[in-house]
Amino acid sequence: MPGYISEYQYMGLSDEEFIEIAVPNGTDVSSYSIVLYQYDGTIVESYSLGTTLGTFGGQDVYAIDDTTPGFDSFSGQGEIYADDAIALVDDNGNVLQFISHWGNTVSAVEGPASGLNSISVGTANFGESLQSDDGGASYYSQSTTNQGSIPACYGPGTRIATPRGYILVENLRAGDHVLTRDRGIQQVRWVWSGGQPLDDVEPHQKPVLIAKNALASGLPDRDLIVSNQHRVVVGVPGQLDEIFTVPTFVPAKALVEIPGIRHMVGKKSMHWHHFVCDDHCVVMANNIASETLFLGSQIVRKLNSAQRRQLSQSLGRHVRQNEIQPMALPSLTKRQAQEVLARGDTKHCEVRAKKDDDSGKNTMRNEHSLVLTELH
Repeated sequence: MPGYISEYQYMGLSDEEFIEIAVPNGTDVSSYSIVLYQYDGTIVESYSLGTTLGTFGGQDVYAIDDTTPGFDSFSGQGEIYADDAIALVDDNGNVLQFISHWGNTVSAVEGPASGLNSISVGTANFGESLQSDDGGASYYSQSTTNQGSIPACYGPGTRIATPRGYILVENLRAGDHVLTRDRGIQQVRWVWSGGQPLDDVEPHQKPVLIAKNALASGLPDRDLIVSNQHRVVVGVPGQLDEIFTVPTFVPAKALVEIPGIRHMVGKKSMHWHHFVCDDHCVVMANNIASETLFLGSQIVRKLNSAQRRQLSQSLGRHVRQNEIQPMALPSLTKRQAQEVLARGDTKHCEVRAKKDDDSGKNTMRNEHSLVLTELH
């Protein structure tokens, strides 16, 4: 097919609805259009595809969204209703697709789709989108956001090591570079931030404070606040290497029994920050080894459609809900890590490294140490 509607959202706020189009790489879409029809078969509006978001899997991807002139529910036009239909039209005026949703069929009486009946491709609830992974032959609904949850993140004031010295995590921008312990200098591709009210959060799920010197002298070199599921590294010099002999990720909540590490039970709200590189990496945060944002399916599902499109554009590939990204190190669950800590049994660190639920494969590295980057 010379092009198809790869994903769209019609049940959402005006700044969330969008229509995503995929065409073979290099296709001239200057005369392509998306034509929105309403229930009576008349045209609501027509949109050009604009500029590409990037090329992903050999396809150029375009999006009609709230940045597209006319695609704005507050203007009285452009909002996609449950009884609307969408036509994708090529440069010769041919209708490549004429699709609808919610079980409705629209019979077009004007424009390029005149005389055609739309094909209903599925139903999505509020906050979900319809997506096709087979060139428009079929669609499935997918959830796009979960307002009650956040990615594993850093608190404001966290200093991240970069070639230019330490930079506050909230000041990192796409295009900046960070120093990693496993992959050298890496470029920041995308940044995430968001607020979280904590009044209704259980004490054991609240942010974790790793106090200055809690792991060793200068580790961290100042208080570090992370979300309870954020992964820090153990098994590297100064970071519980007397217990964990293999570099391993553990969630911060697994360390709260260590003096100087605790849940911030009195915290009422937090504004979190995180960043993405091409790969999952180990970086230095307040002088301790920790992680960049891990793009597994559980995390990607928490991003709304606009965020996923921005992330796809930044990474130069199409980020889907079933995203698979190898972890930089093996990872233990809270229970596994605490069992090792309780026994001081180093053997368990290697043999019980968690099989990553997101990728379905154990990505544990064979090496027993990281290449250390000296920071000045």
